[in-house]
Amino acid sequence: MRAGPHDIGPPHDVGAPPDALPEDRRVLARGFGHGKVILLGEHAVVYDQPALAAGLSLGVWADVTDGTGHLTAPDWRLHGRAGDATPLGQALSAILRRLDVADVDVRIGGELPARSGLGSSAAIAMAVARAVAQARGRDPEAALAAATDAEVIFHGTPSGIDLAAAASGQIGLFQRGAGWRPVAVPQSMTLCVGLSGLQRDTHAQVGAVARLRQRTPQVESILVALGEVALGGKRAVEQGDVDELGRLFDVAHGLLAALRVSSLELDTLVHHARAAGAVGAKLTGAGGGGAVIALAPGHERDVLSRWAAAGFTGFLARIGSTRQDAGPLEQGASK
Repeated sequence: MRAGPHDIGPPHDVGAPPDALPEDRRVLARGFGHGKVILLGEHAVVYDQPALAAGLSLGVWADVTDGTGHLTAPDWRLHGRAGDATPLGQALSAILRRLDVADVDVRIGGELPARSGLGSSAAIAMAVARAVAQARGRDPEAALAAATDAEVIFHGTPSGIDLAAAASGQIGLFQRGAGWRPVAVPQSMTLCVGLSGLQRDTHAQVGAVARLRQRTPQVESILVALGEVALGGKRAVEQGDVDELGRLFDVAHGLLAALRVSSLELDTLVHHARAAGAVGAKLTGAGGGGAVIALAPGHERDVLSRWAAAGFTGFLARIGSTRQDAGPLEQGASK
């Protein structure tokens, strides 16, 4: 499984441009940014309800060498230059400007699918900012500010939830006004992540829910219920109660389906996960496309196999884990 971060701008064929980074340059520093999932509370968080999110054990790495402000992602056939017209180039320029650095080049890679609600742009921003800051001796707090600047380029007015997960890799409760609050986790958990094959459009889905809420006032109670489910999920995580968290996944998916943000593909992934032994499964993120997450202790391979047989890509990732656990645990077959 390898997908490029096409949500950060149109792809540019790397080929062999004159500014391609030599493979033998000495790497000065490497940074890492975690992917993320919304465990519970998506859409409700827009209306000041809490959401439970988690950094994934897989994400994006960035290597920094001496250079002149170029960024390449050979595996994804992307390249950009600080200050060019692409979102990628503009984001790199924002990071370098915040850190007062100009004389570096960056190479990125990783195993985080893009446009799946898994926080690929925040992971890229965090990885690049950390690597540049480390290479030039800048304060780690400055790296976070630089990554935030890049996220503004990518998303305009980011909530901060993606960057908080990308930076920490941990589980947290997020609410507007209160920000990110870490949640104590007695042990890491393994998530099955299934990709629908459809790119999600967060802006369109958020707008659709807003219109539904305006036309149908009873939708407000669904949003409040999603917030209550997120708080219940926080308690389940703190107690290490995977079964309860799974049941809350099921409740949340039903509520999100009532908001009309699910799809045939997402519902199919959820159904197959439950049939394969998952204790709970739900869409994650804005919906419409993107990904499904499932908890299936002892049956993770069964879930991946069932998804693969149905033509979907799946992989495993840890949540509530440390950086040394980073990386996909297992991958399923592709469509």
